[in-house]
Amino acid sequence: MEQVLLIGSNDSGMPFRRLPYGGYPLISCNPDHLPENLHELAKICDVVIVCADKRMGRVIADEIWHLLRRKIVISTTPSFDLSTLRDLYPLSKVCRCDLVLDGDVDKCLAVVSFGDSFSESDVASMKRIFSSIGELLIINEPLFQEVRAVVSEGLSSLSELVKRLSPEDFQEYLIGWVMYCLGQMIVKGNPIEGCRDLQVKVGGLRDRAPPAAGAKHSEKQG
Repeated sequence: MEQVLLIGSNDSGMPFRRLPYGGYPLISCNPDHLPENLHELAKICDVVIVCADKRMGRVIADEIWHLLRRKIVISTTPSFDLSTLRDLYPLSKVCRCDLVLDGDVDKCLAVVSFGDSFSESDVASMKRIFSSIGELLIINEPLFQEVRAVVSEGLSSLSELVKRLSPEDFQEYLIGWVMYCLGQMIVKGNPIEGCRDLQVKVGGLRDRAPPAAGAKHSEKQG
């Protein structure tokens, strides 16, 4: 099983900290306080996950790029597209990743894009690794920014909704139903603008519990 080096702070790349639950040997370090033995850690790992801002992302690449020949490098830095990652890690197989959500959650969706350097076995390794933290959605690079924008807008809207609700015990209950009903509308292909009327037509939603966590694996190849 691949040994993973995670370079992420306490508030970034949090879902990856669940990798040991999937049996993956995980080494972690903080990008703002890189350890003195970083070179040794880079040598013994099979996969490097870098969750850092633009400045530290470049510092980390300068430190270890030459030690990652033919290894997989996964980056969550928003401003690093595949072209930039190839320049930073010319010897590696690079992957661009966005976590939905990057927080203390049991499962999350990882949206990834990678280039032609990935073999079928590399893709299989990626799927195994990400199955430990949630689900994997593979998209092409031109679609990545669009997906990121949609996710950002959705999170912003939900954040505003949470702020408007009073901090009572039923807040989580309300949000759970809002997200469940919106998901049902999207899956059915119904316009969200008319969700109030359509909920009446569909009926029965108020009497049904939201589905349990653990959705079917989905993958979109572009």
